[in-house]
Amino acid sequence: MKKLITIAALAALCGTLPVIAHPTNVAYASRGECEAAAAESAKRDRERLVALGIFKTIGAAQSTFHDDWQCEYDRDDDAWYIVDHRGD
Repeated sequence: MKKLITIAALAALCGTLPVIAHPTNVAYASRGECEAAAAESAKRDRERLVALGIFKTIGAAQSTFHDDWQCEYDRDDDAWYIVDHRGD
């Protein structure tokens, strides 16, 4: 929770929340497309967040992304989305 508060505070201060967060409003036709997009977003963000001191290592950032951002199928939209589970 402390990391989430730190990220939110940093984002509010810098106005960078959309830059840090994974794209949750994009519909993907397949789970593979969704997973590839999540991995690409995590790759971009992890080094930046380590450089900012939010995570101590790239591995710690990647682990958090893997646990907190997951691809899930939306039956109503017949599409896959990256879902933010940080608040769960």
